[in-house]
Amino acid sequence: MKRAFTLVELLVVIAIMGILTTIAVGQFQTAKRKANDVARKGDLDAVSKALQLYYADYKRFPEATSDGRMVIGTGTTVEWGDEFVDEGYIYMKKMPQENVVSSPQYCYKSSADGKNYALFAKLENKEDKQCKLDENKKMTYDCGGITDNYCFVYLSPNVEVDSDGNFI
Repeated sequence: MKRAFTLVELLVVIAIMGILTTIAVGQFQTAKRKANDVARKGDLDAVSKALQLYYADYKRFPEATSDGRMVIGTGTTVEWGDEFVDEGYIYMKKMPQENVVSSPQYCYKSSADGKNYALFAKLENKEDKQCKLDENKKMTYDCGGITDNYCFVYLSPNVEVDSDGNFI
């Protein structure tokens, strides 16, 4: 006599496999969001270092456009994803660029006196401790004409910004 699996046994195994697959895919998506956020923070750290080099040469940070890009000493606007170079000095071979289509591009602001800067990004993982949200769980910072889209800010030393991205 042949021994085979019953229909009920097969359905139970398929259901268990479906549940395990759902859990694994959910965990993968969470890990992917966290990895993207780590990359964003690293990108802004690299831009910060390039800005510090620029400051060492010019004793001020680049000016900012109204839409969150840099304007270097020669009057050239530095686009996200382009080279950050001024008068032959390369500060960054390629500026980072947001890779997720639904996220706004990184944003740059500088103080009027050129002594401070702020770099803004939208994090995917809203549970990140560095992602500042308001009481309604909405993004906190405004920058470059884009409102309520940034929750992470990388600042020059000894400065703070309010929710409008203004220096305090």
